[in-house]
Amino acid sequence: MGAKASSLASQNDTAPALRVRDLRKTYDNGTQALKGVSLEVAPGDFFALLGPNGAGKSTLIGIISSLVNLSEGQVDVFGSDLVRNRSATMRLIGLVPQEINFNLFEKPFDILVNYAGFYGVPRAEAEQMAEVELKRAHLWEKAQVMSRTLSGGMKRRLMIARAMMTRPRLLILDEPTAGVDIEIRRDMWRVLKEINAAGTTIILTTHYLEEAEHLCRNLAIIDHGQIVTQGPMRELLAKLDVEGFLLDIDGALPAQLPVIEGAALIATDSHTLDIDMPRAMDLNRVFEALNAAGIRVRSMRDVRMSSTPTPVLTDGQRNRIALMTIVRREVARIMRIWGQTLVPPAITMTLYFLIFGGLIGSRVGDMGGYTYMQFIVPGLVMMSVIQNSYGNISSSFFGAKFGRHVEELLVSPMPNWVILWGYVAGAVLRGLMVGVIVLIIAMFFTPVRIPHPLVTLTTVILGATIFSLAGFINAVYAKKFDDVAIVPTFILTPLTYLGGVFYSVKLLPPWAEAATHANPIFYMVNAFRYGLLGSSDVPVVVAYALMIGFVVVLTALALWLLKRGVGMRS
Repeated sequence: MGAKASSLASQNDTAPALRVRDLRKTYDNGTQALKGVSLEVAPGDFFALLGPNGAGKSTLIGIISSLVNLSEGQVDVFGSDLVRNRSATMRLIGLVPQEINFNLFEKPFDILVNYAGFYGVPRAEAEQMAEVELKRAHLWEKAQVMSRTLSGGMKRRLMIARAMMTRPRLLILDEPTAGVDIEIRRDMWRVLKEINAAGTTIILTTHYLEEAEHLCRNLAIIDHGQIVTQGPMRELLAKLDVEGFLLDIDGALPAQLPVIEGAALIATDSHTLDIDMPRAMDLNRVFEALNAAGIRVRSMRDVRMSSTPTPVLTDGQRNRIALMTIVRREVARIMRIWGQTLVPPAITMTLYFLIFGGLIGSRVGDMGGYTYMQFIVPGLVMMSVIQNSYGNISSSFFGAKFGRHVEELLVSPMPNWVILWGYVAGAVLRGLMVGVIVLIIAMFFTPVRIPHPLVTLTTVILGATIFSLAGFINAVYAKKFDDVAIVPTFILTPLTYLGGVFYSVKLLPPWAEAATHANPIFYMVNAFRYGLLGSSDVPVVVAYALMIGFVVVLTALALWLLKRGVGMRS
C-alpha cells in the first residue's frame, strides 16, 4: 500500500493539486455550510480562499483535511480521491489550523518528532527534520522549552514547521494570521513565500484581501457556502483598478520609507517591499522615488528549502512507526507526571493492605484456604490495574480532544486502528506498571508465589485492555471533564467492590452470588486469583472466553466511533 501511495503521487504530477467538485455539507441541525462548491488549484500555486466569517471557508478546509465529514461531492488531491483513498491522500496534505492545537505541555522538538511519527517517519530521520524545520522557523533556541511559554508568533511558526515535517505537496493554512500583529504577520509571510518558492502548493484562507494580494497568484471568493468568483489575482485587481508589486531590495530598507502620492508602500521585511498603486499610475514615478531615497530594486530571490530524502516504506512499516509514536508519547506523559500516575495508587493500596489485610483480616481469619491477606492480593492488584488503565486513557484522550491536539492524529494518514491501539497500549502499560508496584508492596505483607505466571500475565493484559477500551469510548462521548469522572465513580467503583475483591462469592446468598456472575470484574479477579494462588470461584476458561469477547465487542465499537468521527469530526 505504501508503494501504491508513492506510485500514485508520482503518476499524478500533472493532475491539479486540488480539485473540488460539487461539494456540499449539511450539518445535523440543517445548516447548509457548503452549497455545491467547485474549484481547482494548480500544482505550485499560492491560492487564496477569501470570504467573510461564516462564509464556509473553515468547513471547506475541514473537509479537505478530513476533520469534517462531507455530505456530497468529491475531493481529489493530486489525483488521489480523499474518500476512496484517504490514507494516501492525507500523506500529500499538511494542515495549519486557525487555532493552536498542539500540546502546550510538550516541547517544540518533541511536537515535531511525534507529528512526523504519526505519518510513519522513522524517529532518527524525524529528529533531523525537526532540527531543519525549527531552524528555518527561527525556533531552534526554543526547541527544548515547554511550548506553552512561546509567544503567539512563535506558536504560529511552530504550527507551520509541524505541518512541513511530512514534506506535504499541498499545504493548507486556515486564517493563520488572524488576530496577530503586523510584525508576526510579515514574519509568517516570509516563511510561506519560501515554502511556496520551493515547490509546495499552498492554499490560504483569509478574510484580508491585502494578505491574499501580497502572497497569492490565484483566488476564489466564497460567501454563504458558494463560490462567488475565482480566477487569477491580477484579474481581480484589474476589476478593483488596483495593482500590486513585490520587490526585493539590495541592502536593508531605510526606517523611513519614501512617501509616494497615490501609492501604498509596506515593508514586509528588511529587504522586501510591497507596493499597491492605481493601475493608471505611472510606474516610473515609483522607481524614481525609490532611487531618490537610495532604494535599489534587484531581481527576485531564488529561495530553495532543504529537503531530507525519505526512504520508501510500506504501509505496515509506517503504521508500526505511528503506533510506537503514540505509545512513546503516552509513556512520556505518564512518566512526566509520575507523582500523579504512579504514587497515589501505591499509597492507596498500601492502606488497603494495612486496614483490610491487617486489621480486618486478623478478625476475618482464613478464606478459601488462604490467609485473608493472601486472598485479597489478587483483587487489589486487579483493582489498581483496571482503575489506572481506564483513568489513563479516558483522561489522556479527552485531554487531546479538549486541547484539539487530537487533530494531529485525525489529519494524519494513519488508520483508525493505529490511533485506538496506540492509546490502548499506553493505558495497558500504565496498568501493568501500577500492577507491578502493588504486587511488590504486597510482598512486604505476605508471601506471593505465582504458580501460574502465564495466566497471571495474560489476565492482567486482558483486563487492562478491556477497561482501556471502555475508557477510550467514555472519552469519545465525553463533552466535559465531569463526563469522564461519571463512569469511574458510579459504575467502575461499585463493580470493583462487588466483584469478589474482598470476599469469596461462595459466602453470599444464592441470589447475590448469581448477581455477581453478571459482573465482568468478578471473572477478571478470579482468573488472576488462579494465576497467583491456584484457586478460583469460576472456571478460568469461562473467564477467558468472556474477557476475549469483551475485547472484541469494545474494539469494534471504538473503531466504529472513530470511523464515524463521533465527538471529533463535524
